Parts: sequence; C-alpha cells; structure tokens
Amino acid sequence: MNNEEIREYCLAKPGVTESLPFNDTALVFKVMDKMFALLDLSEDSRGITLKCDPELALELREQYPEVTPAYHFNKVIIF
Repeated sequence: MNNEEIREYCLAKPGVTESLPFNDTALVFKVMDKMFALLDLSEDSRGITLKCDPELALELREQYPEVTPAYHFNKVIIF
C-alpha cells in the first residue's frame, strides 16, 4: 500500500479524523480523540506506526522481521 491508500483505508473507518499535530510529516489518525495510527510522510523514513495489544505485538515481531517497536509508542519497560 502507498501512503494515499493507507490514508483512504484509515479514513474509511467510522469516526476517524486526521491531523498533523506534531509536524508536517507525521499524519495522525484518531477515533474519539485517541490516536491509533501515525503515518510517516517524510522522504527518508516512510512507514506507519499502529497501536496494538502488547502481546500481539510481540507475536507479530517474532513472525515478521519488518514489524519493529515504535520508540514513542512503546509504554512497556522491559528489563
């Protein structure tokens, strides 16, 4: 999917809004003022960050090397 397809997919969900609250390249999608996705529009590091159940995220990282933790979204402290 390209950025526009991802944007259209997210906006097709009920109650979704989009904004650029951080900068001109971090497109944020929210439902009821709760962020669920951040689409990086910058030329040098394109990607999407999605909120996910922490246990499911661990499973997905084990199965798919492309799935990596998002630095600013991670609220779990691992020792």
